[in-house]
Amino acid sequence: MTTSSTPLHGKVVVVPGGTGNVGEGIVRAFLTAGATVVVPSRSQSRLDALAKLIGPGLTGNLKTIEAGYGTFDDTDALATKLVEELGHIDHVVSAVGGWWMGKALWQISEEDWQKVFVDVATSHMALARSFVPRLAEDGSYTAIAGFSGQKPYPAAGIVSMQGAAQLMMREAFSAELKGQRRINDLILGPVINRSRPGGDPNWLTADQVGEAAVAIARTPSIADEHVVLDTVEDLKRTLARAAG
Repeated sequence: MTTSSTPLHGKVVVVPGGTGNVGEGIVRAFLTAGATVVVPSRSQSRLDALAKLIGPGLTGNLKTIEAGYGTFDDTDALATKLVEELGHIDHVVSAVGGWWMGKALWQISEEDWQKVFVDVATSHMALARSFVPRLAEDGSYTAIAGFSGQKPYPAAGIVSMQGAAQLMMREAFSAELKGQRRINDLILGPVINRSRPGGDPNWLTADQVGEAAVAIARTPSIADEHVVLDTVEDLKRTLARAAG
């Protein structure tokens, strides 16, 4: 498919966390689908590394911006700047956060709590509150979540707690939006990526996660849902639903 014939040609997609192991696959998938993809990060070196990973064939529509989204004010400034410069934001896929484990809940420090729970939860909230009201009327917001938000994982309790809060945040947004904008969670199991190149053959790759994110963005009937994407079979069902 040429860029002019792809389904998201002319659409603007923002991918916070796009420099990460899973975010890379999401960025690549939206670029392949013809979208203009904006990746913000506080680290210019990570943005430069992402451009190299994506490769010259797709980076024509990749826009990177050195900017933070860890506070409400920073994220409001980022969203305002992008709307002013690009004219519209059609889809957002938030791939913020990562895995952490090693301590039981009674062993964690206040520093652990701040970094793993408070900082990540604040970023998710800041991004949703700033970008959802600025989405195009037919746009969508997808938050990448993990299986631990629905099932406790020993020695990773604060990740599970943050994930559960994130899932409820999406439900609260949906209840308040009442269909005015589409907002979903994409709940992942283990993902094969550049940092973990091997694994169970039924695990998804980062690029397959991206394929699912594109399908959700371009399917209006997928709205206000927890979309579980634990295995390759889950991916097949999601893609079939989007195609049908």
